[in-house]
Amino acid sequence: MHPIYAPNFAYSLLLNLVVNPATRCHYRHIVTRGRERLPKDGPYILAPCHQNALMDPLVLLQQLGGPIVFLARADIFKKPTIRAILTFLRIMPAFRIRDGRDQLSRNAETFDKSVEVLLNNVPLCLMAEGTHNDKHQLRPLVKGMFRIAGEACGKMEGKPLYIVPVGMDYDEYENPYSSVCVEIGEPIDVREYMEEFVENEPVALNQMREALTQGLKAVMHHVEATDHYEGEYGYCHLSTQEYLREQKLRNSVWNRYQARKAITRQLATLSDEERAACLAEGQVFADRCTHKGVPLWFASKGWKWWQSMLTLVGIPLLAVVCYEILPIFLLANPIVFLPTHLITRRIIEDPQFRSSINWGIRTGLHIVYFLILFIVISFVYTPLHALILLAIGLLSAWITPHLLACLRDTWYHCKGRV
Repeated sequence: MHPIYAPNFAYSLLLNLVVNPATRCHYRHIVTRGRERLPKDGPYILAPCHQNALMDPLVLLQQLGGPIVFLARADIFKKPTIRAILTFLRIMPAFRIRDGRDQLSRNAETFDKSVEVLLNNVPLCLMAEGTHNDKHQLRPLVKGMFRIAGEACGKMEGKPLYIVPVGMDYDEYENPYSSVCVEIGEPIDVREYMEEFVENEPVALNQMREALTQGLKAVMHHVEATDHYEGEYGYCHLSTQEYLREQKLRNSVWNRYQARKAITRQLATLSDEERAACLAEGQVFADRCTHKGVPLWFASKGWKWWQSMLTLVGIPLLAVVCYEILPIFLLANPIVFLPTHLITRRIIEDPQFRSSINWGIRTGLHIVYFLILFIVISFVYTPLHALILLAIGLLSAWITPHLLACLRDTWYHCKGRV
């Protein structure tokens, strides 16, 4: 049996031809900064905050590329078929206390395989919080990754091993065509904790956990308030445009994300009275957005009236100019127009999982539709015609979501600026 980290042609084909393009088309913008911080002198463990179920590893795979082995909760490995598929996708099970204390002993095998992955210079990815969170807020970190890091580093004979904090921030968890920011932080050298790890393992684990906690807070939008989360998160969006103007920064996805982080840091420096006033103002703003049905990310974006007019005039004009080839675009890819996210909203309770299931539905529909389209057009015309139509369909999968996102933004604008 081949090791889970071994090169696999079928896996590479699936990743590069299906998974990565599908993930890129699922989002309007994916912006990543800090790739230069990824260690080049030794293996590393990627430790992202867990914001959006399966979409977190999919975004990391699409943005970072290369082989990455993941750990996921063990309960999804129960059925043999699912276990085989997940293993093929380079995902290993991690058992938790909720799976039963008798199951925790099975983590020894996973830990051994994780150490083997790192010793072969393949990145290992563990979601630092263990479970995903529906708030822009860091949860307590699990200790499993630090134990793996200590055991692996102990077998490396002085060679470096790193834990790399990765911040992830989504404009919206649920709906497609939103934006994602990924920020890679400063690597944590595990060797610095090895002396303590040998003498007093629990202390070393806590030290590594604290270092990663601070590293993650530096690269993600961590809302400190727990009792007044909505107020602080609302205030960050309310103040975004003013902050960008003061700093003379362009109103972009990345700069808005950095502005929210900076505003949170500023709030922490205020007196209790000033902070309470800001949180109250932010709560009022968040309530107004909810009442009008406008998401906070859109309110902070500052969509202008001329952008709405350009969308309302430009898209119909484009359809008129291209009316002769419009039916071909519709035939090549009608899937992009299906509101599949409305289906997942009704059947999936967890908002984070809705995006993942929606991604799976749309990817599956595209594969089936493109396969049928290729066979039918090849039979009726020629394989060359089928390839051309398939290329148009892929182009539509990339372009059309941007146009639909513009229409969505225009709809939000027409519902009333807040």
